Amino acid sequence: MLCVDRDNDVGTVLNVKTPLVGEEAVLNAAVEYSLARPDDSDSNAMFAAVQTYRELRKTYGDGVEVALVAGLEREGVEGDMKILQELDQVLSQGRFDGVVLVSDGPTDEAVAPLIQSKLPIVSIRRVIVQQERGVEETFVLLVNYVKKAFTEENYKRYSLGLTGLFLVIYSLLSYFLPQFVWPILITALGGFMFFKGYDLGEYFSSIYKTKPITFASILLSIILSLLALIQGIYAVLKTPYIDFFGAIGRLLLAPVGAQLLAVDLLVLGAVLPFLGSLIDAAIAGKETRYSDALVIAVILMARQLAVETARFLSGGGDIRGVLTWSFVVLSSVVVMVVAFTLERGARRQ
Repeated sequence: MLCVDRDNDVGTVLNVKTPLVGEEAVLNAAVEYSLARPDDSDSNAMFAAVQTYRELRKTYGDGVEVALVAGLEREGVEGDMKILQELDQVLSQGRFDGVVLVSDGPTDEAVAPLIQSKLPIVSIRRVIVQQERGVEETFVLLVNYVKKAFTEENYKRYSLGLTGLFLVIYSLLSYFLPQFVWPILITALGGFMFFKGYDLGEYFSSIYKTKPITFASILLSIILSLLALIQGIYAVLKTPYIDFFGAIGRLLLAPVGAQLLAVDLLVLGAVLPFLGSLIDAAIAGKETRYSDALVIAVILMARQLAVETARFLSGGGDIRGVLTWSFVVLSSVVVMVVAFTLERGARRQ
């Protein structure tokens, strides 16, 4: 029976060193912790571990053991490594075939893959405290949760930090762009959710450490794309009585200065990450991927297709130009796919 305290509340509150092995050690810790923090569910998880231990000992005898391991207060990678080290200490005290994980919430259960790397998890027991609360007790509970959200390090960065950032951005947009406040905020919120949902932070962190030129190229690409979109949207808004397809054409052909169009910035933004990857490979002395160069060539040729299409959508172009450049770009894509296939085959050989 293994009870996991991922944020090390037991060690912090009781000032004890983990791991705790044996019924007496875990039970004493549960009693002392419940006296120190009677409103915390960690003590219930420890009591449940001891209860499960006693039930299984009636069936399996002395081949059952109960233990408590803990991470660090800030959790994270270092805390999980500490849990693994303490689990190794527990396993060194006997020969065990499986683990019954006792948990009071999803935070502690997040370490299940770590435990499975050492020993198979036979079962997971989730401890849910059942209580009957009146209106006053429910209010007190909500106050405690709000206090926790504004005082604990793991939560206040979101409850205070994001709320404060939202208010600052809202105030600035209300002053400079009052008609676009909510579209911009909703777009930013959607981008943040997408960024967090796909864990792009770790992805960009790994790129920054291994490919700094590529990382800088991606940042510059994002800036250029945003400038192109802003300038294009501004040009569309200045054009009265325009339909959807005409708006797309106007957005792509919006001037951005020095005879450049919005489509030029978008194309440059698409090219920069591949160019940065080639430079990083050359600096590191790695083999050059000619497929990246072909992608850059195709994107550059697609620029003229985008221009011809935008002119046609705006009512000032010719369909023959669109068809001609469509054929050129499609042929380039076919050549690129063939080159990809040949390069992949050569790498495998």
